[in-house]
Amino acid sequence: MSNGTMTLIPRLTMAVLAASIAATAAVPAAAQTPGSIVGVVGGWVTNEQVWRSEYETETVEGAQLGGFVNAATPLPWLRMRAEFMWTQRGGSVSGDLNGDPLIGETRTDYLTVGVQPRVAASAGRFEVFGAAGPMLEIVLRNRFGTELAVALQEVATAYGVGAGVGIAARINSSLHAEVEARIFEGLGDAYEGNFISAKNRSFGFVARIGRPLRR
Repeated sequence: MSNGTMTLIPRLTMAVLAASIAATAAVPAAAQTPGSIVGVVGGWVTNEQVWRSEYETETVEGAQLGGFVNAATPLPWLRMRAEFMWTQRGGSVSGDLNGDPLIGETRTDYLTVGVQPRVAASAGRFEVFGAAGPMLEIVLRNRFGTELAVALQEVATAYGVGAGVGIAARINSSLHAEVEARIFEGLGDAYEGNFISAKNRSFGFVARIGRPLRR
């Protein structure tokens, strides 16, 4: 996926997210599963490293797996979503540093934690929703290519913002399902070195299966 495409994806997704939020003012949320929901989440992410220097980069794919809670609020169209996920991110870079080659790939496993407001609107038997908010990523494990290992080290805790739009459905009285397209934009460096640094930017899809909590 090209850098231009990765730049366009956040813009398109944020536009769709804004439209979904605006729709909640006019459409009832009758399709929502009542109460709070707890379940599992899993998906796939395509990550790009954004370097502060002019390097050629390529995206790297990884998996996400964890749990979530959609906590009910007094407003029927608003929930607070908390997620805790194992996330694989990484990137490939080609360039030079002070005349020496800087070529290789990084792979980092994170514990990703996000707490985001989630708004929803009824769309027949389905529910259209959008969510956005801050995310915290804690390094669990890191692998560098040989050249990058000399020049870089990971930042133990990285920060970013995530946003997504999706469709949810109540399968039956005890089962809730969602699919979501989402983006992540790092707000701080994920990797640092002498005169160089990089942050993460990604696009992906996740699916959730959950059960309503008993009141």
